[in-house]
Amino acid sequence: MPTDTPLRVLIVDDHVGIRLGIERLIEAEAPRMRSVGAVATPAEALAWTHLHQPHVVVLDVDLDGEDGLALIPLLHRAARCSVVVLTSLQDPRVAERARLLGARHCLHKAAPAGELLACIEATQQLADTEPGALPVNAGGLASYSAGSKHP
Repeated sequence: MPTDTPLRVLIVDDHVGIRLGIERLIEAEAPRMRSVGAVATPAEALAWTHLHQPHVVVLDVDLDGEDGLALIPLLHRAARCSVVVLTSLQDPRVAERARLLGARHCLHKAAPAGELLACIEATQQLADTEPGALPVNAGGLASYSAGSKHP
């Protein structure tokens, strides 16, 4: 991805407050990043991914009772995108399943905003150079992005 092209991010979460909060966080990182949408359902996620071709999809595990992780292979078929999974669950099996399905990273929803931004950026940078190389991190350390406006 050229460095002058904003990183296009799609947010998929069934909680409107989370969706809007992450969308504002992404938009505050302009011109490095921009949101291409914030949607609530698997059907919307697939439609928006196909239409907007995001570089990164930030995906909730539980979408109002539907399995968000099951979307990962479908998202990859709809666009050449990386998936960052967000979860409020503490079960390490969630991160393992996310990785097996093709997610680049798995973060806890309580992670600092700067960690999420760094994860999004690092995930895409690595995808551009070494597809499949980034390990899943279930809320552990991540490098903070030097240009981020958030802690």
